[in-house]
Amino acid sequence: MRVLYNKFYVAPGSQLVADDSPVTLQSKRYKSAPITEAVIEIRLQPPASPDLSTLEGLARSLERDFPKRLPMHLVEVSVTAPENQAPSETFSQAQIGFRLTKADDSRVLQLRRDGLAYSHLAPYTEWGHFRAEAEPLWQKYRAVYPDAKPTRCALRYINRIDIPQIPIEIEDYFQTYPMISKKLPQQDTVGVTLEVQMPQRDLDCMAVIRQLLVGPVKPNHISIVLDVDIFRMGIESWSDSEIWAFLDRLRVRKNEIFEACITDRTRELIDQ
Repeated sequence: MRVLYNKFYVAPGSQLVADDSPVTLQSKRYKSAPITEAVIEIRLQPPASPDLSTLEGLARSLERDFPKRLPMHLVEVSVTAPENQAPSETFSQAQIGFRLTKADDSRVLQLRRDGLAYSHLAPYTEWGHFRAEAEPLWQKYRAVYPDAKPTRCALRYINRIDIPQIPIEIEDYFQTYPMISKKLPQQDTVGVTLEVQMPQRDLDCMAVIRQLLVGPVKPNHISIVLDVDIFRMGIESWSDSEIWAFLDRLRVRKNEIFEACITDRTRELIDQ
């Protein structure tokens, strides 16, 4: 598959291509890690009361580290279509929490009625550092809702691979990539998005792999996003220590998925 910015030129076939060779995980830290955002998320059963005063108190207590604060809202749209009448739309919104940001925009903390999400933006450091920042924040959040049961835990790593040449053969850089039939009368496309949902049966969780072409951040480059989102539901009986131990396991699996999706040429590119 040849790729130009904003266009995909593809080889014959209509399939998802994936190298089936065994994956050997190497605990390697790349010199130019392509991670643009890493997210730890833990969700709880939301309380019946919509009172956000306790969350606001927690947000205020974190102002020194997270001086920027914005409300978060859930917007709902309902459509009614009475017989013989034009449909009408009704909009409603309710505040569900707060979005806190560090002064340098390097971290974002979401405090919601249904859970916490902590984002580490580029440049990425390492898992141990990221985890050590997030767990104390979770403990403070948990004190607000001590009796709520956890429902979901997740890791999401969004990587942007900047490739310094146009065009490229996408299979030179990725082992998992989209292909379309060469029999189609026109081969040019203005965008392609791949999403694969893959149950991880040994961990009883789900991995969602997304790949898409995005606008380049550097001249004469092609930028391709590789987004790995891995999560587990049904954790209502878990303790906090079990959740964090499982997040460690998700991080290992995330690394395995990332390594399985790229080639040595990409490894060379992000290790410069």
